[in-house]
Amino acid sequence: MKMLLGLMGLLSAVTICFVLNIASSMFIPLVIAWFILQILRPVVQAGKILRFNTWLNIILVFSVLSIAGIIGFKFVAAQVIEFANVYAAYSDKLIEWFAKLLDVMSIPPEAVKNFDWFGILRSQASNISSLIITLSSKFVLTFVFLMFMMLEAPYLDEKIDAAFGRNAKRVKNILSSISEQVSQYLGTLALISLATGVCVWLVLMFLEVKLAAGWGVLTFLLNFIPTVGSIIATVPPVVMAIIQFSPGLFKPFIVLVSLTAIQVTIGNIITPKVVGDRLGVSPVVILLSLLLWGMIWGIPGALLSTPIVSIIKIVCENIPVLNSIAVLIGSGDSIRKHNAKTANDNTISEVKTKITDTVRRFHAGRKNRGKKK
Repeated sequence: MKMLLGLMGLLSAVTICFVLNIASSMFIPLVIAWFILQILRPVVQAGKILRFNTWLNIILVFSVLSIAGIIGFKFVAAQVIEFANVYAAYSDKLIEWFAKLLDVMSIPPEAVKNFDWFGILRSQASNISSLIITLSSKFVLTFVFLMFMMLEAPYLDEKIDAAFGRNAKRVKNILSSISEQVSQYLGTLALISLATGVCVWLVLMFLEVKLAAGWGVLTFLLNFIPTVGSIIATVPPVVMAIIQFSPGLFKPFIVLVSLTAIQVTIGNIITPKVVGDRLGVSPVVILLSLLLWGMIWGIPGALLSTPIVSIIKIVCENIPVLNSIAVLIGSGDSIRKHNAKTANDNTISEVKTKITDTVRRFHAGRKNRGKKK
């Protein structure tokens, strides 16, 4: 029976992954909308403090998103113009390096001259345009989901009361705890990623590396992908420094050391102190989650893989039946600290018990002596 249940669970998991892959165009905007709602939870709480009704709260959230979108669009436009200028300035050097690479690989230049570069650029341009259209449609669907989630929120407690009856209070406490912890985690992760991006931008600007602001934003986005994201984010600025400062290698080396120091300091020292080991996830689980969600949803899945597995851990921690899964997902440090805390609590409990017994014996002895007198 246990083997049969295990096989059924495995088949159910495979089926869920298959459905999530097939219906990714619907599920990705839904998940992103929920993440946005959790990140902007302080804005929603501020609207409640100001006694805004549901529609005013929606207007407030969408105003914040609109301002962020306008700033992001202007930034991307400025970076595209700067990239065009940088490419025009260093195109001759890139062509020279490309010719040397062909010579090293023993490829005749005639083979490359007959290559249809224009056709490749045209196909890539069409792919980029279709990608922009797809992303635009997903953004619209994300905002629609976000609006309906906010419209549905005031009636959620009533639905839980009607659906769970006596257990409604417990369910609401669990959902409230999960929502609060997820919101804190995502907000903290966003702030840490922002701090990493700003540090990278400042260092690259100080070292006079081109497209410093763009590399900072790229670092901010890729910092949501654990380990792999930080490595990928370090490569483009170093390559840009090599192109810009060649044939000298001193500044590219300084760029590499500086960016590595930032990633190591923030990722391995500051992040555990700020986020805490309570949400620590095993590196193996993070890697498996990255591969799984990257396979299911592509780049969006890779970006959301760590928050998703952290949310699964939070959910399992708040449901007693699933606590064992939370322990398996957790990191070794969190388990050791949990065991140490449990041992300390047991020791304190034993000491309190001994003190209580000693005091009780002392009072009992005094009473017996009083009775004898």
